[in-house]
Amino acid sequence: MNKPKIELHKIEKIKNGITILKDINLKFSSGKRHILIGPSGAGKTTLLRLLNRMDEPTFGEILYDGKNFKDIPVLDLRRRIGMVFQIPIIFDGSVKDNLTVPYRLRVIPSPIKQDELIKILELSGLQSDFLERKASELSVGEKQRLTVARALINKPDVLLLDEPTSALDHAAGIKLLESIKELNEVLGLTIIMVTHQLEYASLLGGRIIHLVNGTIVREQESEDFFLNSEII
Repeated sequence: MNKPKIELHKIEKIKNGITILKDINLKFSSGKRHILIGPSGAGKTTLLRLLNRMDEPTFGEILYDGKNFKDIPVLDLRRRIGMVFQIPIIFDGSVKDNLTVPYRLRVIPSPIKQDELIKILELSGLQSDFLERKASELSVGEKQRLTVARALINKPDVLLLDEPTSALDHAAGIKLLESIKELNEVLGLTIIMVTHQLEYASLLGGRIIHLVNGTIVREQESEDFFLNSEII
């Protein structure tokens, strides 16, 4: 059995007197795929944000490789835990300029070699000839793949994805999921993805975590989870 990469113990999140997450106990296994599903307002994105310390729990503790999140400097943690947002965030310049942002911001200490950039780009589903293209001229699907590639520059152990297919058409969404699955299988990345699209959750496969009103109502492997016709 894989060791847990991230553990959540008795997590609660309260905002403006409203409980967003309640009594969350979870273990995200190293090198596995995990998918958070549930209706709008279930707390999926809030939970994801806690895993990157973009937000903090009101109560409870989160561990990374057995170490309390609070004992790990935030920037160090974010090097290990990459994040891809719902809407792709793209900077001015070329695809290569976007990929080298972490170095230029001194998030990583040394420049990335060209062959390494190409490898990361191809793992994310883009070809090497994209490097010199203007990032602003890419399709939405290509921009989202670029943000995935940029998240890989730090060589994280974990990749968080918040509804990464929501702005994409069906074909682009399927292609992105195939790339995410390959990243898990080739690099051994721990994947934690939020989606409201059950088809995509089923296609990606892995551990399904179903949230409703801030609580976990069901947690099961995808092949067993989707045998039940009354999922939501």
